[in-house]
Amino acid sequence: MKVDLVMWTKNGEKFLPRVLERIERVIPQENVINKILVDDSSTDTTIHIAKEFNWNVYLNEGGGIPNGANLALKHVTTDYFVSVEQDVVLAKDWWDRVPNHLNDERVACAQGIRLATNSTLRKLDEYVYSRLESNPLRFGVSIDNNIFRTKMIRQMGSFPNECSTCMDTILMKRIVLETPYKWIIDTSVISDHLREDILKYIRHSDKLSRLCSGTKYCVHTNTPFLTQLKMFLLSPVRGAIVAAKKRCFHILWAYPLIRCSKFKAQFIRRIEK
Repeated sequence: MKVDLVMWTKNGEKFLPRVLERIERVIPQENVINKILVDDSSTDTTIHIAKEFNWNVYLNEGGGIPNGANLALKHVTTDYFVSVEQDVVLAKDWWDRVPNHLNDERVACAQGIRLATNSTLRKLDEYVYSRLESNPLRFGVSIDNNIFRTKMIRQMGSFPNECSTCMDTILMKRIVLETPYKWIIDTSVISDHLREDILKYIRHSDKLSRLCSGTKYCVHTNTPFLTQLKMFLLSPVRGAIVAAKKRCFHILWAYPLIRCSKFKAQFIRRIEK
């Protein structure tokens, strides 16, 4: 299988060398045709690092992930392409297992999952996946460790741009609900999501939640406001249960903070509308 590699970046110098080195180890170079990186006006050494690893760099003049993804797609020349984000370190067995799902002609996209490298956030990720293993499409959809069937994404009109936050969820739902194709999430292939600080993660999550456009297939539109309120109010109890199950004291305060952040973002979005 020949593939193009695509990535979109913004000020990713901290993790980018580690991410690119792992890609070179995991994906055989003889299978790679083009390495396409779209940069969103980075002010650090991201572009320099990418060029050192022989990636072709294009500037994302429109800004944002949807524009970056669609610009990258324009430069794809192969029947399949792999997308990896600047803070995801691929699992060592990713290439050996995930692309095989596309041997089924009905599969438009296949991916593994990624778990945070921060120990507390990782245990929370593990807990959520353990509860949703029977229906992984409810959680874990991403475009950061995926292989796509190129013609299918182009037939869908490229990557959706109506919401910069929920682009992955919107694309998945369009494929699964509007076409006969499938989106596979292989929960046995686990990559690392480079997350070092819980509070930084919460601030990042809060920002993304506020940017959500709340369109038809956005992830945040599937959970009613009252349900979000209930989840927020009960979060200390849920946090205690999860902390006990995962034997992690820090979940006692981390889980309620995360729920508070998500509820606050949705509340602000409702007021602004």
